[in-house]
Amino acid sequence: MGSRTILRSLRIATGLYLLAYITSHLINLSLGLVSIETMDAARPYLSGVWGNAITQPILTTALVVHYSIGLWSIYTRPSISGTAQDVVQALSGLAIIPLMAIHSVGVIMLQNASVEVDYNLILRVFWVSNPGYGLMQVMLISAAWVHGCAGLFMWLRAKPSVVRLLPWLYPLAVAIPVLALLGFTEAGRVVLIDRIGPVVVQTPGAYGETLTEIPFALIMQVQAWVMWGSIGISIAVLLARWLRGVLARPAAVFITTRGVGEIKDHSGKTLLDVFRAQNQAHANLCSGRGRCGTCAVRVLSSQIDLPTATPLEQATLDRIDKGADVRLACQLPLSHGGAITVERVFPPDFSFESMREQPSENKEVPA
Repeated sequence: MGSRTILRSLRIATGLYLLAYITSHLINLSLGLVSIETMDAARPYLSGVWGNAITQPILTTALVVHYSIGLWSIYTRPSISGTAQDVVQALSGLAIIPLMAIHSVGVIMLQNASVEVDYNLILRVFWVSNPGYGLMQVMLISAAWVHGCAGLFMWLRAKPSVVRLLPWLYPLAVAIPVLALLGFTEAGRVVLIDRIGPVVVQTPGAYGETLTEIPFALIMQVQAWVMWGSIGISIAVLLARWLRGVLARPAAVFITTRGVGEIKDHSGKTLLDVFRAQNQAHANLCSGRGRCGTCAVRVLSSQIDLPTATPLEQATLDRIDKGADVRLACQLPLSHGGAITVERVFPPDFSFESMREQPSENKEVPA
C-alpha cells in the first residue's frame, strides 16, 4: 500500500470520526426546541461521549491528522482547481482547527478546573456573558458541517454501490444544522429571559462549595494562541505553494482529445486540471481524487514523459480494468512540455445513476 493510499484512508477515517462528533453535537443542540433539561438529559449519550479519557485524545488526534493531511494535499496538488464545491470544502477545511479550538480548549480548561459543564452553563456563557463566543460556535457549526458534508457526498458519489442513498442524505444535510440552530436559539431565548446575570459556577473549596466567576480572560487567551497559530500554519502552506509556482518553469503542452479537439496549456498541472482550465467537459465524479475512475483516458500517443501510475492510481485502474494504455486524468501530471493524444473512456456526462437506466448489456461499471 502506497503512502498516498494510506493518507487517503487516514483522511477518510478521521473525517468520518469528526463528522460523527459534529453530528452528535448538532442533534444535542436541536433538543433545545424541547427544553434545556432535555438537552442535558441527552448530553451523556450525544455530545458528552466525546469528552472522556478515551475519546478526547482520539478526537484531538483525528483533528490534527485530518488538518495536517489537508494542508499537505493543498501543498502537493499540481494545481488548485475544481468545482465550486471543491473550493468551499478546501476553504472550510482550513477554518476547522481555528474554530474548533474555540470550543475544545474552553471545555477542556473548564473540566480541568473541576467545573461541571452542562448546557445550563454553556448557554449562559454563549448568550449572556460572552455572545461573541456563541457567534464563533455558530461559525464552527457552519464551517465544520459544510466541510464534512461536502467530503462525505463526494466520497459516496464515487461509489456506485451507495450513490443511490444520496437523495435521502441531502435533506438530512439541511435539516440537521437548521434544527440545531433553532434549538440553540430557543434555549438561548429561555436563558435570556430567566437567567440573566454573571456566569458563576460552584467549585469545591476548603470550607465547602463557593461561587466563582469563570475566568474568561485566560480561556480566551489560550484559545487565541491555538487559533492564530493554526491560521499562521495555513498561511505558511499557501505561501509555500505560491512560491513553488513562482519558481517553476512551465512549458507549453498540447492535448488532443479524439473526437473533441486540441487545447493548449502549460505544464505543472494534471491532465484533468488542464481540461478544467480550458473548460473541456470531462467526467470526474470524485472531483479528481483518484477514487471513481470516471476520468480515465486512453493514451494514444505522447511526446511527454509520463510517470508510472502510483499505487493509488493503479488500484483504481485495476478496478475499472479498461486496458494497460489507460490512465486517470486526475492522477496524470504533465511535468514537461510536449504533445499528447488521448481518448475518453467514459462520456463527460457519465453518472452511476444514468448507468442504471441503461440496458444491462450496455452497462460499464467502473467500480
